[in-house]
Amino acid sequence: MTRIHDSNFFVKLVAAFAVMTAAWLLRDWRAGSALAIVVVGLLAVLRVPHLGTYLRGAALLVLLVVASWILNLMLQGERLDVALPVAFAMAARLVTTTAVFFFVMETSTPGSILAACSAARLPPIVTLVLSLTFGIIPMLREDFERIGDAQRARGMEIDDVSLPMRLRFALARGVPLLVQAIRMAHAISLSLSIYGFDLGRKRTTWREVGLLVEPRLQKGLSR
Repeated sequence: MTRIHDSNFFVKLVAAFAVMTAAWLLRDWRAGSALAIVVVGLLAVLRVPHLGTYLRGAALLVLLVVASWILNLMLQGERLDVALPVAFAMAARLVTTTAVFFFVMETSTPGSILAACSAARLPPIVTLVLSLTFGIIPMLREDFERIGDAQRARGMEIDDVSLPMRLRFALARGVPLLVQAIRMAHAISLSLSIYGFDLGRKRTTWREVGLLVEPRLQKGLSR
């Protein structure tokens, strides 16, 4: 199992896209649901970290998707027996899609992503986008959990409450999470500026900086 977790980032990414494509090509809701169950079962067998958190989110996703699609289709004049298979098929596709990419994110460290991109000799902007996309999402999830712990520490009961109340509390976490995401983006951009990140150069370094810092930097930027 450890070897699967340590597989090349791009191997896991291609496999995730293949499974996602298969899920969206399946038309029958029974086949899609079976694929979703198999994928989630594999996550449990492989002991992917934070699986419990994902399962709670997936259960809420299924509930919201099924309810919204049934309501939407019935408002368009469809019968319930026609709306149900469509809603379950869509929920199954989304569960499969989120599950495979959850595996990629939870088993790929920023270092492993950077190493894979470097070995593939990808352009700097592609490396940056991939490392930030798959590295920041787990960090934001941890921030989301810390916000929930802070709410509990202040006496807010967010566990043993009704589903509508849980949704309200989850939305209440969205504001501080958005603020934290903006602060994180600012910190990352500041760090890139400090380390002289330059898209016009294959590798950014401070080694060429001597006594004449500004002229050297401007010369490098003009290339």
